[in-house]
Amino acid sequence: MSETKEGAEQTGEAEAPSEDTRPRKKRKKKAKAPREGVPSFAARFPRDEALDALLAAFERGDYGRVREDGARLVKSTEDPAVRRAAEELLRRIEPDPLAKYMLLAACVLLAFFTVWYFSHRLTPAP
Repeated sequence: MSETKEGAEQTGEAEAPSEDTRPRKKRKKKAKAPREGVPSFAARFPRDEALDALLAAFERGDYGRVREDGARLVKSTEDPAVRRAAEELLRRIEPDPLAKYMLLAACVLLAFFTVWYFSHRLTPAP
């Protein structure tokens, strides 16, 4: 039994590569810590004074200010990351296209039934 162990140790030592020949493991870069106090979609937004003001207005529900200042920030900033973040905020306050079509369909139906009602009134019997 000891012969088997010794033989395994000898072959194991011969097969094991030395420290110099082993490929080094690549270390993963640590991701930046997400920002606290902002919505989850904005956790990776870059830190910028004007963008932080937009995020604060977005959280308060002041979408009019976000719409005005966001468009201004998109035009004025040189940093593409800040521009993308401002465009993302502007996209999030846009109404859903499907909701627009459904509202249009509801208005058309209301107009149709109104016209139908007034054009098909029953006249009282004499």
